[in-house]
Amino acid sequence: MQQDSPQDRIEAIVDRLIGPPMRNALVSDSNEEGPRLDTSRPNIHDSKKDFLKERDAVASIVEHLNLAITELFGSEDDVQHQDMADRLQVAIDTGARKPQKFDDPEAAHGLALRNIVQTGFYYNSQLVIVRMINVYQERLNELKDQEAEFWSLANRAPNYYARTIALRLARLYALHKRQKPPFGTARDGNHPSTDFGRALEEIFDVLKIKATVRNAAEWAINQLTEDEINPSTNAFRGMLLGLNPPSSTEERQKTRQKIADMLVKSPKN
Repeated sequence: MQQDSPQDRIEAIVDRLIGPPMRNALVSDSNEEGPRLDTSRPNIHDSKKDFLKERDAVASIVEHLNLAITELFGSEDDVQHQDMADRLQVAIDTGARKPQKFDDPEAAHGLALRNIVQTGFYYNSQLVIVRMINVYQERLNELKDQEAEFWSLANRAPNYYARTIALRLARLYALHKRQKPPFGTARDGNHPSTDFGRALEEIFDVLKIKATVRNAAEWAINQLTEDEINPSTNAFRGMLLGLNPPSSTEERQKTRQKIADMLVKSPKN
């Protein structure tokens, strides 16, 4: 009888903790979307030189993405810019509808791209850029944490991987439950007494992490921010299929406000 892989076991633990994942209609196999809990080790660099190269590259990407969204978004009070944006929108949306050699409508990514184009490439591309800013900024923040807690030390902190896994699980819990995960220990032993604690203990066992669950869990819970516990409604849910291209001044203002709200919620340094 074939045994489940470590990742399958971890996904089952996460499912019990926060419920099964939502299915993506654009992807036939949910596994193609990747695991919900990232179990990769935080340090994947062979040297500080390799680390600095990635940190600087990600920082540059974040900077240029912010410049791009600033150029596209402009200022609401800048009438000249808004007139330009109206003209540019027509040109860009027209150009995006032209078939490209790399188009592959039979693949999931081709279907997603086609929906982005059909529902308004100009404004949808701004939403994608904001999403990229969020993701790359999160990676930059993680790299800065690594720099402080790994590359500035003579030896690697022994519980760094444990704390990273605990923090990722705590953030996932907070995202779905809209509250900090509770943690406590049983009276008859030093074992976790909450679902979150027991799940983390099981995950540590699967990953063969030798660390005290309580220390990692309590540290991770204390790191959670208010935005992670009570985030604004995710504007990207249903974006690819649910957003109509703005065709009036009022609709454009609503889209601009949507983008502005997401920019405010972008992770900061």
